[in-house]
Amino acid sequence: MTTKSNLEGTVLSGMRPTGDLHIGHFEGVLRNWVELQENYDCFYFVADLHAVTTETDTRQLRRNTLEMVKDWLAFGIDPNKSTIFVQSYVPEHSELAVILERLINIGALERMPTFKAYVEHLAGDRRVKVPVSESSKETRELHGDERLEFIASSEVSTGFLTYPVLQAADILLYNTTHVPVGEDQLPHIELTREIARKFNRQYGELMVVPDALLSEAKRVRGIDGRKMSKSYGNEISPRHTTTEITEKVNRILTYRKRLTDLGDPFECPVYDLQKIFNKKEDLEILQDCRNASIRCYDCKMKLPDKISAVYEEYRAKRATISDDDVMQILVAGNLKARKVTSQKLDETKRFMLMNYLEEGRK
Repeated sequence: MTTKSNLEGTVLSGMRPTGDLHIGHFEGVLRNWVELQENYDCFYFVADLHAVTTETDTRQLRRNTLEMVKDWLAFGIDPNKSTIFVQSYVPEHSELAVILERLINIGALERMPTFKAYVEHLAGDRRVKVPVSESSKETRELHGDERLEFIASSEVSTGFLTYPVLQAADILLYNTTHVPVGEDQLPHIELTREIARKFNRQYGELMVVPDALLSEAKRVRGIDGRKMSKSYGNEISPRHTTTEITEKVNRILTYRKRLTDLGDPFECPVYDLQKIFNKKEDLEILQDCRNASIRCYDCKMKLPDKISAVYEEYRAKRATISDDDVMQILVAGNLKARKVTSQKLDETKRFMLMNYLEEGRK
């Protein structure tokens, strides 16, 4: 392990192994991780326990984990600079989460924006009808909050409701000082801070109250204009060939119907990519779009070669990484993580006077 001096703190971040990564993951998360490991003591983990809160089919977990970590390593996450591990192989995460659940109420969890957004996603535009009474065959239709509350209570697992508490345990176990997040995750960090402060008030000053490390928001929409996601089939993969990237980019939906139509680049998914992969020309493209002096097709075709070139080194390195390489790194990372978490959990129990059997033997 390379020794780093003058570290700015400890960073913890994870990624769910739910499928192949796309350029949104690389540019929105991984590039930031690579930079952080130069100045922080970084712990990067496979968040498999978080993954099964919404996807209970675990048959692809192993494959997804190995392939995702290959992406990390090929893109520049260095196991000599960062600790890479699997959440479920460090059982202190689950145990501390059970302890911390005692410090937060259900109402606070139900008010989390991600919880409400997930319930609304499940609800969609479905009509929900329930019996008027237990003995009645008549039904009534639910509306508004009542409809959402019914769907939450009948379809959302307790695992999803309490996953922000598991997230807090993830963070607090490592004396994390900084958590890299986008603005949408700030409520989760604030919940973690609240849990840490409650613990410290009740049991003593043990938990480090972490700060959010806001990363530059890199908006990356898919080829259909929605958020880039493999589940939508609108993603661009860094593993794609230049030909495949060209085909994907050419399919991106644009909104100018005629060359004479003035464009709004900030409403166009193509400009999301120009700002990331074509920084030398992005201001010129912005102006040309607004002035209607460039065709959308010509704008698109500035991208494929540049996108492909950015990931050329990644693709070459990834081809050299085997499953066994990843397994060895994860086994070593799990052990290193447990050295930290077992000590922290022991301290937690000592502060809570829950180590009474050990104390009785002294």
